[in-house]
Amino acid sequence: METNTAKTSIREIKQMAKKNISSTHMFSKNIPSLGIIAIKDPIKRKFVSEGISAIGLGAIIIGNSESMNIPNIVCVEKISQNDLIGFDFFVFDNEHEGVDITQYMKVGIVPIMPEKNVFSGMLREFNPMKFEGNGFFWNSESPYCIFQKVVAYTENIKFPEDRRVLLKNIMGTF
Repeated sequence: METNTAKTSIREIKQMAKKNISSTHMFSKNIPSLGIIAIKDPIKRKFVSEGISAIGLGAIIIGNSESMNIPNIVCVEKISQNDLIGFDFFVFDNEHEGVDITQYMKVGIVPIMPEKNVFSGMLREFNPMKFEGNGFFWNSESPYCIFQKVVAYTENIKFPEDRRVLLKNIMGTF
């Protein structure tokens, strides 16, 4: 009997965990990317959530028990540490409390945050032409600018090499 000793890649682990999260929260089966939304302002949170749903992604909103009735968007009080590996990106506004973004980045979740944040010295905008950077950052508080960075993220991860390098850069930073 032959045993498979090949190493499981972080990407494969993330895919398995994403399937578990998707089935637990009844997301569509074909969601290409799953995110976490930690935005305090309810108007911005709703706008970004609706946009994420409209482009075919899924997300979990942290700390918000209100029902939004947005497809593939779920509200929870807290995300299990074991589930974190299944997420691909997180949108954080520097205002939301109780979120350990260091843990998120340690498991390879792409940050989408304001340019001015506590990690500004370590994080840089992803540049696919140079394979540099480890996140996507907005410089305006407009919900349109926040959502534009979500779209920039989705455009970059369509390319397997960009996705691989971005994941490597994030995990290499933390």
